[in-house]
Amino acid sequence: MTVLTAPLNLARIPLNRYCREVRADLRDRGSLHRRVQSLFPDQLGPHPRAAAGVLFRLERTESCATLLVQSAIPVNRNALPTGYTSADVEYRDLAPLLDWAQAGRTVQYRIDAQPQRSVREPHRPGVERPRGKPVSLIGQDAVDWWHRQALLAGLQPHTILDLRQPIATVLRETAQSGSFRITRFEGTATITDPDALRTALRKGIGQGRSYGLGLLSIAPHRP
Repeated sequence: MTVLTAPLNLARIPLNRYCREVRADLRDRGSLHRRVQSLFPDQLGPHPRAAAGVLFRLERTESCATLLVQSAIPVNRNALPTGYTSADVEYRDLAPLLDWAQAGRTVQYRIDAQPQRSVREPHRPGVERPRGKPVSLIGQDAVDWWHRQALLAGLQPHTILDLRQPIATVLRETAQSGSFRITRFEGTATITDPDALRTALRKGIGQGRSYGLGLLSIAPHRP
């Protein structure tokens, strides 16, 4: 029986670091968020990112930067400023990959995330219990966080490599200015729950999904 998977698209956008708009977007995740959203129609309701199923990840080396944009509808590359890209935008239909992702298969994975846990101050009698304060995790605590998230996402990790990424700053945002302490997790895993995995792939994992975190990428593992 053929499985019909809802559309899911991936655009690989190579960035021209000599472009003024690119340099501004790389400095400010708020600006990068707005740039990504400009690639989709305006009339998407009060929550346009979620409506278009948009997740993105910024991948950088010493010599180049690439923006990966995943979405339920294709991006409009014509909305990018002139000179924004350093090469042609590449497109991929992810539906065949989602159909392939069955229980027992081994994948390579990658995700940028901000591992956190909530810490509450001691409760004082007669005072309303304060809400927990999010605290960023590093080292083994971060690895343990990802292991738990992976299990919930239908993956049993075999290897977990944790790589600290440059701090991502959000500027000029009234409600959400600040920074994200990002860890990139990558390795291999076995698929245990295909439905949970497909949900995680489409919706993302963790906080900061508007600013380039939470995009889980998988590929068949070929030893």
